[in-house]
Amino acid sequence: MAASALVHLRPSELLDPDQAAAYAGVAPSTIRQWKHRGLLAPAIPGDGHRTRHLYAKPDLDRVKRQLAAAQAARTAPPHATAERGAQRPAPAIA
Repeated sequence: MAASALVHLRPSELLDPDQAAAYAGVAPSTIRQWKHRGLLAPAIPGDGHRTRHLYAKPDLDRVKRQLAAAQAARTAPPHATAERGAQRPAPAIA
């Protein structure tokens, strides 16, 4: 999330990693995986010792939508003729 976008966030839209996981319906380790894979960036980075990363709800919603779309694309049935080419003609009955 860009720094200028932070101006439009309310404090209630910023979540620590545990809250972000609960909001997204995933485990805290999934939030860390998304961060390491580059899917999710903290809106406010923590220092790793005293303060924790804070994630924005809109960013979590975006990642969930992206992952759901990717999952739907992987599990969608192939189109009958568009992806397989022309259908074979039915065998002639003599």
